[in-house]
Amino acid sequence: MRPRIKSDDVESAICERIRAAVSAGDLPPGTKLPEETIAESFATKRFFVRAAFQRLAFENLVDLQKNRGAFVAWPGVKEARDVFEARRAIERVTTEIVTRTILTYQIGVLWRQVRDQELNWNRGNRKLAISGISGFHLSLAALAHNEALTAALEQLILRTSLILGVYGTPRAFATMPEQYRLLMELIESGQSLLAARQIERCLFVLEAELDFYPPPRRDVDLKRIIETVG
Repeated sequence: MRPRIKSDDVESAICERIRAAVSAGDLPPGTKLPEETIAESFATKRFFVRAAFQRLAFENLVDLQKNRGAFVAWPGVKEARDVFEARRAIERVTTEIVTRTILTYQIGVLWRQVRDQELNWNRGNRKLAISGISGFHLSLAALAHNEALTAALEQLILRTSLILGVYGTPRAFATMPEQYRLLMELIESGQSLLAARQIERCLFVLEAELDFYPPPRRDVDLKRIIETVG
């Protein structure tokens, strides 16, 4: 007899693949997610795909529309503002904690992330640069050792990926390397209050450069993205 596939395993795999594709900017907001395409990619039943969509809808990453199907969520302007406000509130606290408790080798790891992000941007690899920004913020917050705050921030960063997919422009990232270098200098020197203010400034600068006139939606090769995203 063939071993029975656990539904949680299949659903989790689908969710993780879609989250990764959203985070990387490969699945822009408004992209339709046909059940049959994803079921075929995972060699599973559409029942498991629907269950995964329910999970992602609970996370506000997928919009389930009656008689139309599932779509990558399209955040509105107010939601975009709310997400950045919530991130500033969380990251102000976590950054202050981290600056007071961080170890020397951890500072080195964060510096490497900042430099890699800047290098990717200078090479024109916008996707990797944006992904690097998300990774840096998560790594920094995780050093506060508060799982509740880190989990909340992780969801907000995924929402930010959708927001950037709708409203992001190249100029939104042009000044970011300078902002992150200043942040790291404050963390390295142990200036916790100033570092907390600087992480807020990083997010203010990014938000201020968003273009709230939505661009036209673009078509994507969903099957290729789902099967190749890492």
